[in-house]
Amino acid sequence: MKLKRAHVLNRIAVVAGGWVLATATTGAGAAVRAPCTPHPADGQPASQSADALSVSLDAAHPLGLANWDVRWWQRHRVWITLDANNRGDAAAQVLPQMVVGVRADGGAALALFGVPLSIAPHAHATQRLAIYVPDDAKTLGVRTLVAAPMQPVAVAFTLECSDARFDVGQFAPAIAPLLDEAVKVYFNGFVDPLPDPHAALETVRLLASGGQDGADVVWAMRGLMQAVRDDHGFIVGPDQSPPARRVLVTRAPDFELRPDGTAVVRLHAVDTRSDVQALAWANTLHDGIAALASHHPRAWVVDLRDHDGDSPWPAFAALSTLLDGPAVGAFASRLGRQEWIADRGVSRVAGGPALVDLQSPPEPTFRGPVAVLIGPNTRNVGEDVTVALRGRAHTRFFGAPTAGFPILGVQVHTLSDGTTLGVLETRDVDRTGVVHRLPVEPDTVLPAEVSLAAMPQQVVDWIDEERVRAAGSQ
Repeated sequence: MKLKRAHVLNRIAVVAGGWVLATATTGAGAAVRAPCTPHPADGQPASQSADALSVSLDAAHPLGLANWDVRWWQRHRVWITLDANNRGDAAAQVLPQMVVGVRADGGAALALFGVPLSIAPHAHATQRLAIYVPDDAKTLGVRTLVAAPMQPVAVAFTLECSDARFDVGQFAPAIAPLLDEAVKVYFNGFVDPLPDPHAALETVRLLASGGQDGADVVWAMRGLMQAVRDDHGFIVGPDQSPPARRVLVTRAPDFELRPDGTAVVRLHAVDTRSDVQALAWANTLHDGIAALASHHPRAWVVDLRDHDGDSPWPAFAALSTLLDGPAVGAFASRLGRQEWIADRGVSRVAGGPALVDLQSPPEPTFRGPVAVLIGPNTRNVGEDVTVALRGRAHTRFFGAPTAGFPILGVQVHTLSDGTTLGVLETRDVDRTGVVHRLPVEPDTVLPAEVSLAAMPQQVVDWIDEERVRAAGSQ
């Protein structure tokens, strides 16, 4: 049984000259890196410390800034080592951000986000940052934010600067193959259309300028992702770990038949890494729905406010009688669409073999009212199921916006030097053809304090209205 997303994403060739950046290297690309200490920037916003080489973060001051005057370092590349010491009794998370031309209102001409640093109590961690200083830059700084729970964290900075200046697009020839590889893999896979591909390439050329090694390529690609508003892709060097997937603990679905004849099914987290466990969960969900269906409910409530998982196929198979398929949505990629098929306990990609087959007896499809409850903890598979119900007749969504597809569409690639590049290669498409690039919004917003165990009155009222409407049409 194959439970992960099915992808038929053959690599496509890049048009000659389209993304190749190696030809941009000119002149002497290699440079010597030497310790440097730019002067603290004058005016506002001021650095937290007088020498602009440290910040102290705590609950009272969760955000710190070290800001330098870099007018003497224009067109140089600067490497910054950030050393963070957690002085608290709980784990801390530090979020670093390089800023060029930071303003007093918090804005900046350029901002590049680093990888969040998770630091154990009374431990320390380092991160190496790298940036090209544009020829019009006046200041360069590092903002650091300590995330909740806020622990006291001391951060120190040391800087190295290139001994030579670089024009935009000029970098060490040794990194050209890796940069070309990273750009090709990214643009060949990234699912969203680019409004200005030329501007995206210019961003890479700028951010790679002065680059000397693979770490500089990583920073150039991070800046590219930010420029094209890609919140889901990632890139980390060979010595760094990809973003961690939160640990899921499988919890069985809950079932209820309300006195008014409404059937309720509540889905929780499911760990689909184990085929056996995932299939057992899907059978439990299917059997519970079948038991409720035997009472001929007048309406269904599908509660997805606590639903998360890595594979949609078990849920699609178990919910097939409510999804009213067989075609219930699709994955969209640069190469086209792969339709989701959910029918009689079987889920698959159109034209492919069964990915989950519950081998259940044929059941009638329910075509009456279905109320769907969603919220910020509707994640990953929860959002796939939400999209699969979009466009279904007599269906309405209640609650709050979903989490927003952070992981499932990302394909992970290992580059030639061991760098890990995660590319967002698929998006969900509902049965009406709408590609979902943002969190799914409810039709009716519910107050945040509504309990997961409670049945919102708005849902009850809508089901009653649907029942009256159906009776009037007969």
